[in-house]
Amino acid sequence: MLPELEMLDNFRHIHFIGIGGSGISALAYLAMAHGLKVSGSDIAENPTTENLKKEGAIISIGHKKENLSPLAELVIYSEAINKDTNPEYLEAQKKQMPTLSYFKALGQLSEHKKTIVVAGTHGKTTTTAMLGQALISAKEDPTVVVGSRVPAFDNRNIRMGHSQLLVAEGCEYRRSFLNFKPFGVVLLNCELEHIDYYKNEKDYVSAYRELVEKIPKKGFLVFNADDPNCVAVSQSCAGKKMAVSATKSEKLNLKIPGKFNQLNASHALKAAEQVTENMNLARRGIENFTGTARRMEVKGEKDGVLIIDDYGHHPTEIKATLKALKEKYNGRRLICVFQPHQYSRTHELLGHFTQAFTDADLVIIPNIFEARDTDEDKTKISAEKLVESIGKNHPDCRWGKDFGTTGEMLKKEAQSGDLIVTMGAGDVYQIGERFRFS
Repeated sequence: MLPELEMLDNFRHIHFIGIGGSGISALAYLAMAHGLKVSGSDIAENPTTENLKKEGAIISIGHKKENLSPLAELVIYSEAINKDTNPEYLEAQKKQMPTLSYFKALGQLSEHKKTIVVAGTHGKTTTTAMLGQALISAKEDPTVVVGSRVPAFDNRNIRMGHSQLLVAEGCEYRRSFLNFKPFGVVLLNCELEHIDYYKNEKDYVSAYRELVEKIPKKGFLVFNADDPNCVAVSQSCAGKKMAVSATKSEKLNLKIPGKFNQLNASHALKAAEQVTENMNLARRGIENFTGTARRMEVKGEKDGVLIIDDYGHHPTEIKATLKALKEKYNGRRLICVFQPHQYSRTHELLGHFTQAFTDADLVIIPNIFEARDTDEDKTKISAEKLVESIGKNHPDCRWGKDFGTTGEMLKKEAQSGDLIVTMGAGDVYQIGERFRFS
């Protein structure tokens, strides 16, 4: 029997706004697996929308009220949409149709499951997939919901199991992860993010404290003992508490590089211990893990130039990823094409960005990906200003202007033996794909 979910029992046709998103698409797959009709829309095509189409979903590109079928009975929407202006959401309200945010719907699922939520500023996707693979290997048959496509899950962002276990990536934006009913929480780190929503670090940390307070006495918390905010938040846990430290954790023979991934794996292993006795199999599952889409994902090679794509968009993530790539591909010149995500984040974290690119030999900044930015946000920072700031600490940082200009720069610069990594939470991966296939 597939996972229970109220919306799957009560509705026959669900419309998803932002259906190509890294999380919401998992629920679209789940609905189709239950035999429901699925329609949805997004602003652009991507590999996820293409896969959903192949499986029978009706996908519209662009948001229009006409996309909302008269036969649709429920609307599930991405947190990324603007509910004040999105025509499909407004049409659903006009028709008084039931609507749920993605995280409210996912929260419903967690009410029927023994749920482990993986949370933190960095590493959530990889650790969620690692823990999921560990429990699959240990024959626990979990349902796993991840914020990226996972090759081991048939290149989907969901793995549908038949047990009571649910492993889910928890997003802190707008305190979304508070919709979960967690049995266990994995807390990887806690460093100020989403500054368009959170007032300050204290406000940000308070959201994690609220999540940890939801853990029952019979539940558990695995937390990063090297992170002061995680240690502080752990005091609010009523259940079993287990600390993980980079210096004391078991070293695993991973297929993916980076010290940060060793720490991610240690968290996943400690969480697996709480729900399975088959730890040798769980350990093997983690060691066989090969990664997820857009996390140091090798895209291919052209004329001796290796192309990798990564989702990293916070300075801490960028620095750690570039260091890991430099160590793994020692001897290759490292060209980083970084697309900043949000004007507000770029402005607030400007000082941290200036120190993040040490391990790259050449940095190219095309544009800033606009997401939830106000006109005021856009007056405070520009890609040119970011380049200027990074250039004070880096010998070769250039403004790429746009994707076309950046692509031409790469054609002139990249030589056999080089490594190009495209980085950012937006659509920067397209630059690597254009270079590879040009």
